[in-house]
Amino acid sequence: MEDKKLISVIIPAYNVALYLSQCIENIKHQSYKNIEIIVVDDGSTDDTAKIAAQFDVKLIRQQNQGVSVARNTGIKNATGEYLHFMDPDDLISLSFYEEMLASSLKYDADVVFCGMINERQPTLSYTNQQAFLAVTKEDKLKLAKVGSEGYCFKYLFKTSFLISEKIEFDQSVQIAEDMIFSLTAVCKANKVVAVPNAIYYYKYNANSALTVLNKSAKSDRRKKMEPLRVFKQNFERENGIKIIGDPGIIIRYRFLGMPIFKKKLLDSGTTKWYLFGVCIIQSKAGH
Repeated sequence: MEDKKLISVIIPAYNVALYLSQCIENIKHQSYKNIEIIVVDDGSTDDTAKIAAQFDVKLIRQQNQGVSVARNTGIKNATGEYLHFMDPDDLISLSFYEEMLASSLKYDADVVFCGMINERQPTLSYTNQQAFLAVTKEDKLKLAKVGSEGYCFKYLFKTSFLISEKIEFDQSVQIAEDMIFSLTAVCKANKVVAVPNAIYYYKYNANSALTVLNKSAKSDRRKKMEPLRVFKQNFERENGIKIIGDPGIIIRYRFLGMPIFKKKLLDSGTTKWYLFGVCIIQSKAGH
């Protein structure tokens, strides 16, 4: 393998002092060593920047502007030939970058993606049992499951590809901004490859604005999801394909701190009620 390729790992960080050191240590212990770590401190009010400064990383501090601006700042300051976005409370398998880079080089792919262990919802976890290559738009979107899993952290991108295609995060979008980014990148990539033996451990931090929604925020969340719905409609029309998947909005109801009910509001207008993880009611808007 060409071990001279530099990989830039971009970590947007906001008040993650509890998790950041573990995340950075995890990257430092990778089997592949030619890595540039970029921590973009998005106006944290805790010790996030102080902790990042203890490591050999590129630390960028900015006023709080949101995760999309932070990731775009990381892209602008990256010098690596490959890019990976990592959330500060998550982890990756120790041979992650070695496996991901090897697949990208082997197939000359603009985009490769890993398996994922979802520690909060294990049923959503999966691993790539073998390498799969997709070239057509339909196959690429289906293979990467972008319609239901738009997470940008599951991909390794060629930096030159993102720059030449002018792909960046839409700073006006507040919800599911990474899905719009991932859909665009996967669709425009020359090839997309599923990588076996590379795992991303999604911790699903309860403090994240993207993971838990209380009932009072439902209306506001729906409004913030509107740009995603518009983007998907335009994307399907312009590319002549149907995006498979419906990420939806999740509202959890707890009793004494324990989740009992879960309500999922799908982009299609369907509402599903779950009791202890089992769907018990499904209804369509207007019915």
